[in-house]
Order: sequence, then structure tokens, then C-alpha cells
Amino acid sequence: MKIEKTMKVSGMHCRSCEMRLAEVVAEIRGIEGVKVDRGKGTVTINCNDECTARNARRAIEKEGYEVV
Repeated sequence: MKIEKTMKVSGMHCRSCEMRLAEVVAEIRGIEGVKVDRGKGTVTINCNDECTARNARRAIEKEGYEVV
């Protein structure tokens, strides 16, 4: 089942933050698309299951950002 999930993420301050998160999340198996918007404070993913979405959340938090 394909899902789209948008997560609120705090701690993004610059274009570099956006690029780094997009890169890290895109590397996760099962992620089919990722959009990071620091202005809105969001990371939107397209993936194949809820487990992949949880993995994305963990990867974001591992980079030092907070999913709220």
C-alpha cells in the first residue's frame, strides 16, 4: 500500500538542513519520494508502508532534528 505522510520537524534553519534531510531520508529502502520544506517545517514522504515511515522518523531524529 502506498502512503504519503507529512511530518512536522523542528530544528531546520537553512537550505543545507533541507538538503541533508532529503538525502538521508531518500536513502531509506522503500522511500519513493521526499520533499523537505524548512519554511513550513515539514518533511513529506511517499513510501510503501507504515514501517518505512517510522524508519524515516528515526532517521530524521538521528540527524538531530525533532519530529513533533
